[in-house]
Amino acid sequence: TVIEKEASQRELLLLMSNTIIKKPTALSITQLTEEILDLERKKTENSGLLLFVLRRLRSSQLDELLRIDRDAYIATATFLSSSIPRSELPNVQDIPHPQSGAVSIPPSPVLQQKEGEPPPLVADCTVPDTPVLENPLEALLLYVTRNIYANITGTERRYDMKGIPGLVEEMRSYMLSTEGSSPKQQQDNLLATLLVLMTPVLPPFYRIFMGWKVPSVDAGDPQWLVDFVQKRLPFFGKEGKSYGPAPYAPLLTSWVAPYVFSFLVGPVRVNLRPDGRYGGIVVAKCKFLQQSNCKGMCLHSCKVPAQNLFDSLGLPLRVSPDFDSQECQWNFGEVAPLPQDDPTWPKGCLVGCGTREAVAEIRKKQREQVGDDNGQQRKKTEVANCY
Repeated sequence: TVIEKEASQRELLLLMSNTIIKKPTALSITQLTEEILDLERKKTENSGLLLFVLRRLRSSQLDELLRIDRDAYIATATFLSSSIPRSELPNVQDIPHPQSGAVSIPPSPVLQQKEGEPPPLVADCTVPDTPVLENPLEALLLYVTRNIYANITGTERRYDMKGIPGLVEEMRSYMLSTEGSSPKQQQDNLLATLLVLMTPVLPPFYRIFMGWKVPSVDAGDPQWLVDFVQKRLPFFGKEGKSYGPAPYAPLLTSWVAPYVFSFLVGPVRVNLRPDGRYGGIVVAKCKFLQQSNCKGMCLHSCKVPAQNLFDSLGLPLRVSPDFDSQECQWNFGEVAPLPQDDPTWPKGCLVGCGTREAVAEIRKKQREQVGDDNGQQRKKTEVANCY
């Protein structure tokens, strides 16, 4: 009836006004979510506008709760994870994926194993795979990336495999080679690949306007730019002096990043960092991790090189993959701890990692090589750790 509709609208307006005035709580967000679900079921004439307003109100409530009380935000978002689309959450770290087969996904502890014992294995992803799709531009960028990487590492190109699958196999081949067995070598070569992709123009530009760093030869800036600043603008200080990063750098970088890196990792959207501030992006399901299923490649051919790249540009970055869902959170402006000191980085290899089997086979062959023709012990070739 008309009277019932008017009463319902008054209750809804009262709820909205109370929600706007008061601080966000689990109860207020739950009430908003129930109203949204109820409107979605009814689908009245005015439901479209009301749904838009209520979703915006819930979004602001979630944002504010994340800023003031992250633990309460995690508890609330986890409780409502089946009712709120994941794309509408301001941050998804430590929030169980609705398609996950895991019961809960708490932050992985830094495990302490006994000396001589290998770290325990890490469970594989339980979220169904996403088809790896690439548009013509992404395919071209991947082709260029693979050529650059092959030229830097000397790895043989896998022309029989296109796109990300081919790049992953080339990186795996390099990782298992004598030249690529050093984690630092893997990281340095990937960093060099990324710098070539950026062209000589972008890094100096970014360092100046985002990193607020004085140009320097050690950072790779062109000599003419260094000379110009030192002679014409001496008040900026000595070469390499840092005044940043700029306060706007995390936000602007997060806006641009989805267009720059998506060809390597898959669909990316802008979100908030775990502290509720601007400067975050989340990879919906990393196609590189999905294809490789290897923590070692994730660490040495993606996470650390990306962090080192932005650190060299003057902006800290922390990359935090979730191995259960294969989502990956990038937080611009957040300093990344070393993997061994990071409570969110689990030790040990993934259960289904094919690289681990290859490493084990190489080590087995080495143990069988007891000596050469002169009866002398053969020098063992260094083998990469796959995690």
